[in-house]
Amino acid sequence: MKSFILSLLLSLAASQASPAGPRECKILATDSSWPAQSVWRQAMPEVEEVAVKGERKRPDMRLDATSVDEVTAAVKFAANNNIRLSILNSGHDFHGRNDAPNGLALVTTGLKGVRVLSKFTPTAEGAKSVNLTTKANVIPPQSDQAYVTFGAGLSTQQLNNEIAKSNLFTLGAAHSEVSVAGGWGQTAGHAPLSPKYGLGADQPVEYKVVTADGKLRIANAVSNPDLFWALRGGGGGTYGVVVEATIKAYPSPKVSTSSFFINATDHNDKKSMYKAAAYIHSQFPEWSDKGLSSYYYLYPDGMYLFSMNSGDKEGVKEWHDTNWKPVMEKMGDMPGMNKSTIVYTSRSFPNFKTFYDAVFGMIDGPMPGMDMKKPGRRAVRNAKEFARVRSFFKRHGPGEAHTATQSKGIAPMDSWLLGAEHLKSDKFAQVLEDAMPKMEDGQMRGQLIGGGKVTSLGNDTSVVPAWRRTYSHIVLTGYGQTDAGPFRAHAPDMGAYVNEASYLTPGYKEAFWGSHYERLSEIKKQYDPQHLFWVTPSINAEVWAVQPDGRLCRSTPNPLSQVSKANEIAPKNDNANFVNQKTEDETRGAAFPWQWTPQGNVLVRPKVLAPPPPPVSGEVTSEKRFRHLGQ
Repeated sequence: MKSFILSLLLSLAASQASPAGPRECKILATDSSWPAQSVWRQAMPEVEEVAVKGERKRPDMRLDATSVDEVTAAVKFAANNNIRLSILNSGHDFHGRNDAPNGLALVTTGLKGVRVLSKFTPTAEGAKSVNLTTKANVIPPQSDQAYVTFGAGLSTQQLNNEIAKSNLFTLGAAHSEVSVAGGWGQTAGHAPLSPKYGLGADQPVEYKVVTADGKLRIANAVSNPDLFWALRGGGGGTYGVVVEATIKAYPSPKVSTSSFFINATDHNDKKSMYKAAAYIHSQFPEWSDKGLSSYYYLYPDGMYLFSMNSGDKEGVKEWHDTNWKPVMEKMGDMPGMNKSTIVYTSRSFPNFKTFYDAVFGMIDGPMPGMDMKKPGRRAVRNAKEFARVRSFFKRHGPGEAHTATQSKGIAPMDSWLLGAEHLKSDKFAQVLEDAMPKMEDGQMRGQLIGGGKVTSLGNDTSVVPAWRRTYSHIVLTGYGQTDAGPFRAHAPDMGAYVNEASYLTPGYKEAFWGSHYERLSEIKKQYDPQHLFWVTPSINAEVWAVQPDGRLCRSTPNPLSQVSKANEIAPKNDNANFVNQKTEDETRGAAFPWQWTPQGNVLVRPKVLAPPPPPVSGEVTSEKRFRHLGQ
């Protein structure tokens, strides 16, 4: 009898550790093999059942981890019980790869702690770990470079707040809430000062990551170097759960900025703007190599550029006034352009934190940020934009610490990376016109964040090689799915930044990872042979396929439906939570500058859901600086 009972107990334990039946499909909560609540809580005492809210489908269970042990427990549990696992950090992924309609959500936002280092040498043991109780230390001023070890849940703003005490800064997204060690830096990660300091993937010197076998691994130049390489470009949520990072930090520089608006003379003229825009693009490579970066917005009849530089000489407003402003003003002399509509301002910041707080950071109350300090009436935003900003802070504002981190949803867009020869082409004006989204609120969100150190660093990373020839990264947005086909045809030898591209990008493996894909695929098989970690687009995403009931099952290639690599698109995502593009989409900027008719009336462009506010003379204070792409 005792042996029978023992055998029964062992059988029950085995069923909980390895569910009976084939493992070619992930189990759902409706399956008999789904673990009981008591089993979940025995493995992860802090795990919670997710309440269903509205129409959005979320994972059935959620663990907000605050320690490496909790992360390890979650990974092991999902692997042993054949459960869909999704990894959520700060929640800013335009593909929605951090969410799923079932399974377990492992949230890493709670992994904190900061330690500043004056030196770093990679070892098999790794840097001394941090945790919730590790408070940032202060080190003496550094003349060149320092390092910082931190928990993977820290955002760009939080990390820079801590190391500013040592007069240091580190690269992060042009969005204060994006986590530095999440999918931003693991994929490429462009930043406001990238031409001077490189991409986000160029910054890590060590990762600590929990792989699919539940082991905590040190990944650096001497320990698991292949995994370290893959984690610097291969993409987030693919090779494991990053729990800690050590990255480069730099002495905080002076930073300067300028804002520039210009309109076409005739608001019905939808041609002249592209020639003027092609001219300024042709100037980008020269100025990017001088450290200039810019986020710019192009409309059929107007353009706005917000530009930055840093350093003792370049970090003062006079640098823009003397050097960059004359280059931009030449657009006003081109046919069809109205020089009288130009509105220009420039600013100086004594250090990086002051700059970042003012432009991208989370600060309570109104501030101008990337808008003009004294914009005049041409830059007055419409009512929809003010509502969008208020909505943003209602959802993500200062009270965010008291709410749970959530995926923001899928935001349709498309993009392409462009090199110097593409920007200087005499065909570029027509390419811009062809690529402009023909839809409501259609616009181009350009990012001059290549060149300089972006092109000279990173040979030891897995970032798509096209990044190392890139000067401008142009994203197309609007109310609907945009198409960067004209850019792809113009620059077929380039690629795309997967974090801000379309999942419909043809030849996605080549476009997103280029010649690195095969090696990345082999490393994925080595560290995750059962493909526990699955997102799409990603490395080896074709291993799983979404079924009608939302279940993931092993994909069986159909030889009758083979497509060429050049036309292959990424597998379908099981997450179907899209942002509401009318009310909560964070991917588009304001509909400005305003075009004024000869009669002095505001022409709303291109179409708005509410009338614009009345013209305002003098200074207009924006409710908040809008955020830029930069995930």
